Amino acid sequence: MQFRERRRVIQVIRTTYDPTLKRGRSTLLGTLDKAAPAITDALRIACTADELEEVKRFLDGRHAVGADTLPEQMRKAAAYFRSHHDAAALTFAAEVRGAWDELKEAMREAGFSKEKLRKAAKALKEPA
Repeated sequence: MQFRERRRVIQVIRTTYDPTLKRGRSTLLGTLDKAAPAITDALRIACTADELEEVKRFLDGRHAVGADTLPEQMRKAAAYFRSHHDAAALTFAAEVRGAWDELKEAMREAGFSKEKLRKAAKALKEPA
């Protein structure tokens, strides 16, 4: 199974051996939207159970990498805004602000409010 990233989508490709050609043959099973990756009904029908598991693992890995690199990305965005003050930065800032509000709400709903995080950080700093 292969995942090929394109501009707006991720292609899900199955490679099978073709004995008449004596080489592998690639078949496009479906696509995932990069902005909101989810397994569609068409992709679910086209994939075997093992392939569906592989797609799920791929998506889980993408989510984990996104979360792991978020602090670094936020620091890069801060550096960008410190050095750019044009109309493009204004548009970008509005988009970032909306995403930041969504993230804060999701963190609160998951039980990671600002106050709880402060208390946890303080508890980690205090010697036992």
